[in-house]
Amino acid sequence: MALSDLRPAPKSGLYEGWIVVIAAGFIVFLISSSFLYGFGAIFTNVRDEFGWSAAATSLAFSVRSEVGGVASPLVGYWIDRFGPRRTLFTGIILMVIGVLLITVMQTLLHFYIAMFVIAIGTTAAGGQVGQSAISTWFRRRRARAMSFMTVGAGLGGTMVVVFSFLVDELGWRTALRIIAFIILVVGLGASNFVRSRPRDHHQPMDGIALPAGEIARHDDWGIPPMRAIRTRAFAFFSIAIVLAQLGSAGFIVHQIPYMEITIGLSKTAAGATVMVFTLVSIVGRLGFGYLGDRIDKRYCLAGALALMGVGELMLVFATNAWQAIGAVALIAPGFGGIVPVRPALLADYFGTKHFGQINGWGRLMFTTGGAVGAWLVGRIFDVTDGYTVAWLVASLTVLAGVPIMLLATPPTDLMRQYQDEADVAWEAEQAAARRAAAPPDGEVDGQPAAQS
Repeated sequence: MALSDLRPAPKSGLYEGWIVVIAAGFIVFLISSSFLYGFGAIFTNVRDEFGWSAAATSLAFSVRSEVGGVASPLVGYWIDRFGPRRTLFTGIILMVIGVLLITVMQTLLHFYIAMFVIAIGTTAAGGQVGQSAISTWFRRRRARAMSFMTVGAGLGGTMVVVFSFLVDELGWRTALRIIAFIILVVGLGASNFVRSRPRDHHQPMDGIALPAGEIARHDDWGIPPMRAIRTRAFAFFSIAIVLAQLGSAGFIVHQIPYMEITIGLSKTAAGATVMVFTLVSIVGRLGFGYLGDRIDKRYCLAGALALMGVGELMLVFATNAWQAIGAVALIAPGFGGIVPVRPALLADYFGTKHFGQINGWGRLMFTTGGAVGAWLVGRIFDVTDGYTVAWLVASLTVLAGVPIMLLATPPTDLMRQYQDEADVAWEAEQAAARRAAAPPDGEVDGQPAAQS
């Protein structure tokens, strides 16, 4: 932390860290509403126009998801090397190019290539970048700040109706061109407000002045990525996250089919349960984000996993809509709670200096578990002709992650080593700056000293 960080926050004006949160959250909202939820509105149109099979068309969406996960460590390196703002700019341009490529595609290969470009773009402009920037602005309120940013992703589901209206009224190609224009103009505008905290920023960390007598500690420290991912903490954390996604991603993908086939809801009513999931997940994001700044983040993540596991176990025994919705009301906040607390814990354990890369590796674990989980639930359904066994396996998988997450204790000795090294380097830098600013020997206030 810079010496200037000891000064109290200005009496007027918003802490710049919250501006970063708002801007990053808005960009995540754009991506979520357009690509995570909105692209489902063009699925049938594209398949019918080109005569592709559902499996072939679906593969393009899988490409988008998995390429984004694999690219996460590389994007993390870009963030650490070039900063969030440049990474965001690149990602937004790639997203726009990918969307425009879809509007002129003629073959299935073109579709896959366009989705590949979009995958890189959404990863380079998505939550990973915002999390990296936000982690440098907050320490005491880190989990809460990240939870506010992720609300944008949750609210993205509310814009599906707008996207669907554009597709129905203007056609899917024109609708995508409009989306591309909005992302370009609004996204680039918002990206100007997303940056890492300068070392000499005039406002104190978190926007909160330190209590009297408390000494500020320099916060620009970090364990090298290759060292971090070899720690016991990262290993247990990754295993728990993979298990969580193995069990939860399948529900997200198969929620509507389950509600239709097993519970007997109409497609419209089944779709409404997705809206319930989205909105309740926001409660989990904010609630667990608040708790994450007050209690051990391991306990928060373990609690989130427990909620998901119990909720999926309820699905095994659900026989009517109300029981199924009750299960959704448990799964959703658990899923939402993981989203902000996961990166906040990584920043606490491994510092912010190399957070982009470390968070990228963490996100790769997240998406890998999700990809396998979605396939696994579908495979069990095909074999058993129902979801009962699938939800039982998913529940037990998620619950197995609870004790493993509790084993992910912080690498205290390693943290202290790199924090101390950062403090020493910072003090040396400050001493050098003071020497450079001091007048040369024999001068007083820039004038030669008087001779006696």
